[in-house]
Amino acid sequence: MRNDLKTGSFRTGLFKECTSSNEPTHAPPFTGAPAPGHCHGPSRNNVFLKIVAALLFIGLALTAISTLLNIVGLSKSDVRGKYTWYRFATYTAAGAMIFYLIALIIFPVIFYSQMSDYGSRRNWEVDWSYGIAWGATLFTLGASIMLICDKEHEEVYYKEKTIYNPPPELSDR
Repeated sequence: MRNDLKTGSFRTGLFKECTSSNEPTHAPPFTGAPAPGHCHGPSRNNVFLKIVAALLFIGLALTAISTLLNIVGLSKSDVRGKYTWYRFATYTAAGAMIFYLIALIIFPVIFYSQMSDYGSRRNWEVDWSYGIAWGATLFTLGASIMLICDKEHEEVYYKEKTIYNPPPELSDR
């Protein structure tokens, strides 16, 4: 995930900072920025970038584990076993969603508090990748809700109905 913020021809994110080749003055927008048309790792030595990246990767790993647990649950024929696997898949998907939410909130908030490091540039925009990250988080939330709601669907097929037919001598007819 990139999580980019951009202003003019300069773009910064978790892993790279880039300056486009159409920088008006053909000079870096601030001290430590890459030359026009080039990229490099973040020039800022901020721990929060590493924390946000770690949170996103942990969320990605939990989402993959949740998917595998769901697949195992789907392959089970025993209803109780299936629900156990679904429950674990739901918990791991919810954990992934929490990691995503923390990362998606921390990144712009801390960046805003450190915007003075970028000099006079004040018109920052969030790039499309930030919106995709929020979309992925909402889809993870939807998957967790569907795992919770799907339990009732399976029970319909496995319920048995017992009908009691009394012997003829005990019936009222």
